[in-house]
Order: sequence, then C-alpha cells, then structure tokens
Amino acid sequence: MAMNLIDLSRKAPVEKRLFAAQGLNSAILFKYPNFPEQMPTSAPRGWAGGEVEEEDFRPIETGIYVPYDSDHPRAGGSAIYLRQKNCEALLQEYLGLASEVEREDLRRDVRILDLLDTVPSLDPFLVKDCLDANRIGFDPEYLQLDPQEVRRIRQAISIKITEIIEKAFAAGNRTVKDKERLVESLWDPSLPEARDFITAFGISHDDAPLVFSAWKGITFYQVQLQMLAPKVADVLRWFASKDSVPFDAAINRAFLEQLGMYKDRIVKKLSSTADETRTIMKSYESCHVEFLAGKPKNLVSFLKSSRRTYWILARCISALNSTANIFYTDVKPARGNRLSFEEENNMFQRLDVVLSRKREAPTSF
Repeated sequence: MAMNLIDLSRKAPVEKRLFAAQGLNSAILFKYPNFPEQMPTSAPRGWAGGEVEEEDFRPIETGIYVPYDSDHPRAGGSAIYLRQKNCEALLQEYLGLASEVEREDLRRDVRILDLLDTVPSLDPFLVKDCLDANRIGFDPEYLQLDPQEVRRIRQAISIKITEIIEKAFAAGNRTVKDKERLVESLWDPSLPEARDFITAFGISHDDAPLVFSAWKGITFYQVQLQMLAPKVADVLRWFASKDSVPFDAAINRAFLEQLGMYKDRIVKKLSSTADETRTIMKSYESCHVEFLAGKPKNLVSFLKSSRRTYWILARCISALNSTANIFYTDVKPARGNRLSFEEENNMFQRLDVVLSRKREAPTSF
C-alpha cells in the first residue's frame, strides 16, 4: 500500500499536513518486499548470513517516489530508498532533508520517515498507531481514517487482549477501570500497567513497544483477513473456471500453452501466499486457545517472535489485497467475467509482480 502525500497534502491545510518539507508533500511513500531467497527456519539472519537482532528483520523496504511533476506523477520520477547507503545525501539533494538540519520541523520529518520504516505497511491505521506510540503529534484527519473503522479494529483487538488479561492477571479481582488501563497499556507501553505484560511474558522493557506494535498488527491483519478471504476465494475460483479462458482463444491458439503456464504460476503463488497466511493465523489462534486453557508457553513464544511474524504476515496480506484489487478492476460481471488474451496476459503480469517476495528496486520510473 502506498501513501500518496500529493493527494493527502492537497486536501489538507498547510498546518494539518504530516510533513513540513514541500518536497515530501509532493511525493509518494511506498513499500516493496525484499525477502531473502530462502526464509530462515528459526532465528532470522542478515543478508550476509550473520545473526541479527529480531528488530533488524525488516524484509519490506520503504521508498519515496519523487515525481518530476507532482501534477502528473505517472510521467516519471526518481526513487529514494530509506535503507540505501546514500539515502541521507539523496534526501538532502531531492527534498532538502538532513538529520542535522537546524529547522526543528524538518528534523521531525526525518524522524517520521525513520519511524515509518519500522512498520511493514503504510495502512493509515498502522501509521496512526506508529505515530501515536512514539508520541508524534499530528492531525488524524490528514490520514483520512474512518473513525468507525478505527473503533471496530480497536474493539476487535481489545476483545482478544481482554481474554488474555482475564486469564493471566487475575482480572476478576480488578476493577473495571484497572482492566481498561491494562488494555490501554497495549496502545501506550509507557503506562505503568504495561509492566504487567512485560513481566508476565518475559519481554524486555526496550522490546515492549515493538512486541506490542506487532501484536496489535497481527490482530489488525486478522480483522482484515476476515474481509479479504472471500475475495481471494473468488479469484481462485475464477482461475479454475472456464471464465479464465480468453474469449478470443481461437485466434491466439499458438500462445495458449504459454498463457496456461503463466496462469499456473500465478495460481501457485496465490495459493502459497494464502496458505502461509492461514498457517500464521492458525498458529496464533492455537496459541491463544492454549493460553486460555492454562498453557501459556506457546503464546509467550509466539509473542516474543511476533515482530518477525508481523512482517511476514504484512507481506502476505498486502499481496492478497493487491491481487483482489487488480482482479476486481479487470474482471467485470458486465462482460461475463471474461477477458481477451491480451487483457489476461497484462493482468497476469501485474499479479506476478504483487505476489513476488522480492522485487527490483528501480532508481527511476
């Protein structure tokens, strides 16, 4: 998911914009996957093969697309990647940003970019949670969040957490206000009540904000998956049906075998991504149920590795969501859910990109 600062800034007064630098307000933030060729089976490893800390496992990169003309962003532009070696020089050259800049508002811009690189998605809900957790003041209206959706997601997360609180912290002996503050500590790890979670699950104080963020993120994606799963099932059904045969197949007979192989590759990638998502969610649910049954070991272990799981899950959900968006944009009931050979080939190319675990990182578009 991209964060189109051009559109967001145009719709907001200057004082309500998230960034101060005009160059940033004329840019687009985006994420792209950069997973290793082989996923580690236990602790994550760095690209060079050495052990790295859990918080360094961030296989989704953050980029800034700076269009040549913000009024016509599709006409081309340059890309800056926040983890590339010369990032600081490029930020200063293209956007006038530097960590040692004298203007406090521009230093704040750099800080926000660094924070957004610690989350695997630019979904407005996760951006808001990241900024709130780090006490970055901003106008919530800028992110164009639906208040009802925010309440629904927070409620779903709170219900899940409350079940654990009831079991783990003798909540039956606590007042309603105490329980509410325990739940609230998940949103604000600086609260004294957060120590209960930190102590109970053996999480270090320094790691608590990252673990809490990942825990909320996983539950957020659980809510998202409930809405997304039927759409993914529709896509897979279409691929298995006669509707996926191009309506002009007869005049493209010589290329149908090649298109069929392409289709099989897309289905394999899509099924693999959906299976990986289900496996993670099944594991989470299993750990949760075991915890409520008085067996906390697996949930504690799950939460300690939740940051890594969070990033993997974010990539899966993003890929599935992009797949559904492309499919429903191209395949229309009004046309009998059929496409031409050329249209199918074009759609398969885009699906192949969004379902890839590793993408090329171009410096210009």
